[in-house]
Amino acid sequence: MDILVTGFGPFPRVRVNPTTVLARAVAARLRRSGLHAQALVVETSYGAGLPALRTYLTTTGPKAILMLGLAARAWNVRVELFARGHASPLHPDVAGGTPDRAAPRRPALPARTTGNAQVALAALRRSGIRSRLSPSAGRYLCDACYAAALAVSGPAGTPVLFVHVPWLRPAAGQRPRTQVAWFRPDAVRLVDSLSAIGLAMVRQGR
Repeated sequence: MDILVTGFGPFPRVRVNPTTVLARAVAARLRRSGLHAQALVVETSYGAGLPALRTYLTTTGPKAILMLGLAARAWNVRVELFARGHASPLHPDVAGGTPDRAAPRRPALPARTTGNAQVALAALRRSGIRSRLSPSAGRYLCDACYAAALAVSGPAGTPVLFVHVPWLRPAAGQRPRTQVAWFRPDAVRLVDSLSAIGLAMVRQGR
């Protein structure tokens, strides 16, 4: 596999996770570019989704891994520089689980992305998408899965990068229930940018 693009399913207070659609759209775009690209939607749970991700990565061995997560309160797209692997027990997953019962102990030091964060940031900004580098992927499944992917694939030199996205701008023809915040990214442009990031990661992985 040239590249794996991951997104997440629902979690408490988020019934429809936009990264589910984003991951599949980016993988489809990369396949049209001639790459062997797959999308994986990870269940947002410590007891099922996290170990399933580890198993999938170990058995498939993708050459690059682009991970997408929702940051519901963010005002911009965030390119995550580090994974710390210390999820908070105060935020239960979709099954009501907490990291105390299922997640591994946190590493002594944060793991740095093995992808090229500056290239990713430049690709987003070329499309006019409000974006920045971020030193923390949070304390939920996003960070836990990022740490797991880096632990499994990072030592082998596989580019692994996590990108957090805010809520997206409604597609054409959809009527928003409330006024749309100005900073929400356009889904079409975001897919274009994320596909460019994925292509650069595949080249890096070769």
